[in-house]
Amino acid sequence: MFVSRDELAWMLRRIYGQRISRDTLLRKFQSHGMTSLFPYYPGTDVLFDRLDDKTGVVKKLLPALEARINNNIDGFDSVAEKISYRDVAHHLLPIIEGSLRLEDSSVLAEGARVSLRPDSRSIHAKPGSEGFITEKSEGMSRVRFYAMTGRYGVDVFSADIPDDDLQVLTMASLLEGHQDLASLAEYLFHDAMLRSMRASFDASVYAFAADLAVQYLLDNGFLKRDGAELVGVLDRIFPALAPGFDQTYRNPGLFSSPTLSSPPSERKAHVLTLELTTGCDYNKCTFCSEYTHLTAETKSFAAFREHVDRVAESIGAEKSGIQRLFIGSGNSLGVDTERLLKCLHYARDVFDPQKITLYGRTASILEKSADELKRLREAGLTLVYWGLESGSDAVLNYICKGCTRADMIAAAKKLAGAGIEVSAMLMPGVGGVKYSEQHVAGTLELLHSIDIKYLTLLAINPAESCEYESRMRSETDNRHLTPDEVNAQVYKLLEGLEPSSVQIGMFTEEIDQASSNTKRFNCQFTAANKEFLLREFWN
Repeated sequence: MFVSRDELAWMLRRIYGQRISRDTLLRKFQSHGMTSLFPYYPGTDVLFDRLDDKTGVVKKLLPALEARINNNIDGFDSVAEKISYRDVAHHLLPIIEGSLRLEDSSVLAEGARVSLRPDSRSIHAKPGSEGFITEKSEGMSRVRFYAMTGRYGVDVFSADIPDDDLQVLTMASLLEGHQDLASLAEYLFHDAMLRSMRASFDASVYAFAADLAVQYLLDNGFLKRDGAELVGVLDRIFPALAPGFDQTYRNPGLFSSPTLSSPPSERKAHVLTLELTTGCDYNKCTFCSEYTHLTAETKSFAAFREHVDRVAESIGAEKSGIQRLFIGSGNSLGVDTERLLKCLHYARDVFDPQKITLYGRTASILEKSADELKRLREAGLTLVYWGLESGSDAVLNYICKGCTRADMIAAAKKLAGAGIEVSAMLMPGVGGVKYSEQHVAGTLELLHSIDIKYLTLLAINPAESCEYESRMRSETDNRHLTPDEVNAQVYKLLEGLEPSSVQIGMFTEEIDQASSNTKRFNCQFTAANKEFLLREFWN
């Protein structure tokens, strides 16, 4: 089955990080119109045969097909009195297949079938649009387009396109998703036929394509069923949306880990991770096993510059889609300010991101002067991901965070003074039953004393081998909270938290595959949303 790259990308962005009902997803797809799947509609013959003006449709069909095969079609009587779908298909399909057999272009030359590259910035057509080169000059090609990305019509027009924006559509690439030349010919025929009578077909075409699209995503592992819901599979979606990123991240010569250590919100096709540090320079939090086998190292500026250059070369055309940079790994804010500034400036010059983010520990924030933080903000650092975990000093000591609630409050004020936003993480359930009440009370006191933009609740999910788990098993007066007890603790946190402008979220596996949360929400914590969330948790 063939699905156009732009429509597949559109679908994958709709399901990335989503848990959704099949009916809701079908409505989204039907409303959008999955046009590359229209040609598989099984009722095209019925639609045609019930038309009053069949000859008018065929008159539109012929030039549309001629544009798709770059050849004239002769010898077909489009004004026959009793023309039928079978007559049209019987005459035209062999002509289409025969013409396809003669295509052998492999270079940008007159007569070559081409498409606009994914990174094309052409003002004439969107990336993925297809056509034939009709005239050739130095560095430029005159292209007659027959298929426009994002437009469902039959209009054919020509435009002068720089060769750098074009790529040849070889027969091998044309056959992707098709069994053979015959099925490709049938696809092109049905596509042109439906476009020629688009004013006459009904909602059944859209409904069929939407249903086929959902099944395609399931069959190819982009979606999985979880009870009555469908869940986007991140490990399958990300490589499809950003194959250059994915391949680059898996290069051990460029990155210390193919999975990387970055927040789930930064694992997207428009966010590039760069590795300035390896591991974590603290690495003492008892619940964390992320960096156990990694030596904490910081690249020199020269090494980071080489890393940036090699990454830029490796990701290729995907460089043009970058909107944000994440500077990894565990505590990049702890890097010497002058070195960090040089690295931020260089990365910004190469990739021109709208935002730059990184991880920061409480101690690293406090170690920076107000002037240093402001300079980092001016260099492009817009947000720090900050693991608070708890506001209780007893819990912080239990998990060896190396800071107190007072330290966190002071650090938050420094970031706010510099204009750097905060995305903070809290751990429901951390400290177990023994510290549950202290965890809630201390965390509420902390949250009412700091200014943050985002707050993520991530229930503790320690590895079997970590120190936290070993200690918990050895304590006779303590144990892990059950999932229901974790949710009850979250209820108490929400109940005691004053409404504010903070965006608060709790996510299950569709966002964070390491999560042990059993509830999910994501909203601004207004008074109305607080009331809604409390009802949800009560139920």
